[in-house]
Amino acid sequence: MGPRVKVNLEKYGFYPAGGGRFEVEIQPCSTLTPIIWRSVGRLRAEGACNCRQSELQDRSAEVVVAAHLLQLAEEEQQITFTNNSPGPGNVVMVEVESASLVEVFTSFGKMGVSAEKVGADAAAQVSAYLASEAAVSEHLADQLLLPMALAGGGSFTTATISSHAQTDMDVISKFLPVSFSVEERLNSVLIKLSV
Repeated sequence: MGPRVKVNLEKYGFYPAGGGRFEVEIQPCSTLTPIIWRSVGRLRAEGACNCRQSELQDRSAEVVVAAHLLQLAEEEQQITFTNNSPGPGNVVMVEVESASLVEVFTSFGKMGVSAEKVGADAAAQVSAYLASEAAVSEHLADQLLLPMALAGGGSFTTATISSHAQTDMDVISKFLPVSFSVEERLNSVLIKLSV
């Protein structure tokens, strides 16, 4: 859309201890370019597990389950251990890369939730996204609405409209002279901005 953004994770902040910290560097642009993402061909998926749990050895059960369900090869799996967090925790992240964007799906380890369930949850999110043929996931969709409105145009497909996205469209239309149209399709929903 225009600006170049660089994010540096300085410290993990797993729940419930928190304490995470990151730094963002934004190189601004004079105008935003509208996006038009109707479909994006998936190039690859990659699974990762970031952990602060010394008892985990070479591979975590979360990644093993997610990788098995998504049929990820061993070279498409990555596990990172860190001592850079105030508390223990873990997160499974699966990236789905295409020519236009990288979607990131997450599932966090929680007390009382099995590692297998955490891995299966990440895999289910990715599978639903891939089955939808949508350009962006439902969570990225609500994040794109305001930049799209500020750019003055654009459209994208998403799997489903979340309540957050619907609320965002309603609120944005109250403050900016734009409107959004939503068109149901066979395996996705098209959101289009009009000025």
